[in-house]
Amino acid sequence: MRYMSADRKIRVAIVGVGMWGARTHLPTFASMDDVCVVGLADSQLDTIKPLAREYGIEHAHADAGEMLRAVGSVDAVVIATPTDTHRDVALMAINAGAHVLCEKPLGYATVDAREMVTALHARERVGKVGFLFRYSPVVERMKKLVEDGVIGEVQLFESMVVNAQFIDSTKPLHWKMERSRANGGVFVEYGVHSIDLALWFGGPIASVVAHGLTLIPHRSRDGLQRQVDVDDATSWIATYRHGGEALFRAGWASLPIGGGGIRVYGSNGSLAWQLDPTTRRSEKLIVSTIDAPEPRVDFEFQPPFDPKTDTGVHPLGLLARYNARLDASFVDDVRAGRVSGASFDDGLAAQRVLGAIRKSLDEQRWVDVEAE
Repeated sequence: MRYMSADRKIRVAIVGVGMWGARTHLPTFASMDDVCVVGLADSQLDTIKPLAREYGIEHAHADAGEMLRAVGSVDAVVIATPTDTHRDVALMAINAGAHVLCEKPLGYATVDAREMVTALHARERVGKVGFLFRYSPVVERMKKLVEDGVIGEVQLFESMVVNAQFIDSTKPLHWKMERSRANGGVFVEYGVHSIDLALWFGGPIASVVAHGLTLIPHRSRDGLQRQVDVDDATSWIATYRHGGEALFRAGWASLPIGGGGIRVYGSNGSLAWQLDPTTRRSEKLIVSTIDAPEPRVDFEFQPPFDPKTDTGVHPLGLLARYNARLDASFVDDVRAGRVSGASFDDGLAAQRVLGAIRKSLDEQRWVDVEAE
């Protein structure tokens, strides 16, 4: 990959400027001195035009292809669109010579993710996936302790991700609740983050078995009641290739209680990442080892209050900080001409596990994860 001179601004275009793109990616990239946001694309053109004016962005289009043609040259493209569009937008951006930051999951299915990875490598571009929890200061510290051998060999992994995003049954049908758009429900939307962390801490996964529930089977759209054909709550077990085990629970229609996060159990100790599930403003790392078995807080992180991200109906809290670090890492990778963590290859690895979970839910059995 080619190194990019530090004296030239990186030209970034953003495709998909809904809630997440507008509240995280756009303000972050617009605030960077060495970045110029040159274009926005979103099907809701009336929504993004005011944003384009606010941030001084010349090009705002309903179609990504039109936007890229109007912009002329672009160094990097951020994709924050519905899952079923990721492949086409990414291939369009890669063929235009752009580096790509794509929201998770990488693709709708493994075949799409594999095609995206192949195209990216062929053009020698930087590709990152929105696995923002890797950019938690606590999770980073946790990873270092594992790498330093503090808890010995990783044997067990646990993840708990439950929130109340869709607990209100009167909330209309969202595209994330349509299998044709997302290929799954909460196990895709939130479970993929946990899968990535499980792979990051414990290595390749060999097989999975899953069970899912649709807690609210019908939701309204355009005045009509429509069936929800994805999961609101899902649990699954995974076996590691090295012989360990991972347990997962994900839900988006239940009140969180007791804290979220992950736990990693090793032959010499255990680690727990605890994230406040309500305000999402604080997190801590708890450590226990054979030599010092009493659980102790090793590290805590709670940044200063920021009304832009820590207030409102859905405060982003630490998630906004993690995503800002992810975006900064993407810019650093583009500038340096190299790929660091949360790469397209990592996205493909997680996609293989998602594919096995999808098959397990459909066929109600253990399923082997597709080999690399």
